Amino acid sequence: MSTAVKNRVRELREARGVSQVALAEAVRLTRQSVHAIETGRAVPAVDVALRLSQALDCPVEQLFAREQGDQQTVAEPVGRATAGRVALAHIAGRWLSYPLDGDGIARSADGIASRNGSERVDVSALRPTAETRDNVIVMGCSPALGLLADRLNARPGAGRFLWFQRTSTEALEALERKQTHVAGVHLVDAKSGESNVPYLRRHVRKRAVLVVTLARWQAGIVLAPGNPERITGVAGLGKRGLRLITRQPGSGAQMLLERELKRAGLPLRLAHPKLPPAAGHLEVARAVAMGFVDAGIATNDAAHAYGLAFVPLAEERYDLVVPRDELDDPRVARWFDAMTAAPYRREIASLGYDVARLGERVAEIPAA
Repeated sequence: MSTAVKNRVRELREARGVSQVALAEAVRLTRQSVHAIETGRAVPAVDVALRLSQALDCPVEQLFAREQGDQQTVAEPVGRATAGRVALAHIAGRWLSYPLDGDGIARSADGIASRNGSERVDVSALRPTAETRDNVIVMGCSPALGLLADRLNARPGAGRFLWFQRTSTEALEALERKQTHVAGVHLVDAKSGESNVPYLRRHVRKRAVLVVTLARWQAGIVLAPGNPERITGVAGLGKRGLRLITRQPGSGAQMLLERELKRAGLPLRLAHPKLPPAAGHLEVARAVAMGFVDAGIATNDAAHAYGLAFVPLAEERYDLVVPRDELDDPRVARWFDAMTAAPYRREIASLGYDVARLGERVAEIPAA
């Protein structure tokens, strides 16, 4: 049995119907300071703790009580309900668990999940509840999202940012189900050739969202160094014996591949028969670099990461989609502040991203 300090500032503030801004004014602190205290990132001095107790009309001991034992959380699993290591997030008033399998092995867990015989899982916490409540979930296929999360997590401030590699369609579906705070997308409308917005208008129905550009990139054919197959365009993918890896259905890369194969009059079933679809751009590039396949569709930054040859097929705009009701969250505001700052712009520009319109608001889409 371990002893821990339970921070109940946020719980009691919300129970009394007091906003974070109002509490900050009452105790003569900034809203950011109150947020840091509520999430356990800052420990208040004695005088601040007393002011908080007065403002919330409760004893200090009730705000910062000691409790015994491991914390248990009942969470709604995102994806399959499996036992094992998970990340946690608190979104729309309920706890969500995200399995840390595959590449997630390198990420420290928030808890250990076990099946409880229902559609939910029991999670034995490995971090304080206040800390996991501060988690921000970002889904999308661009490695640039992971770079920004890593940059933010390396310094103090609101939010701990967790990037999960998902296709554009999977990220948008999670956004609709309130399972992620931010979704990254690159989906080109087949009729108009316009990026993202037409697709969002058709498929994002439940939530009003803001669409913000991260960058433009090139998508194309990733090949072994030196391009030994002498591929110059999508027609070359029909070459006898060429081993091609595909992406999951619903991914922007797979949609591009199918569109270009159809335009070239090639069959859609050219994939390597023994390999499942790749989970992301980097997985495509890794498969080519290790010699498992000869070609795949990915982005120029993925080719750059593994020193591979690259034949561009299309320039695409990669946008971030965030619900309107999340924009006042200081954690989300911090994400976009860091995204538009010069160090991040310079870093992803060095990987081949076009950042000329980074941070541009593309559209506001109302709920249906």
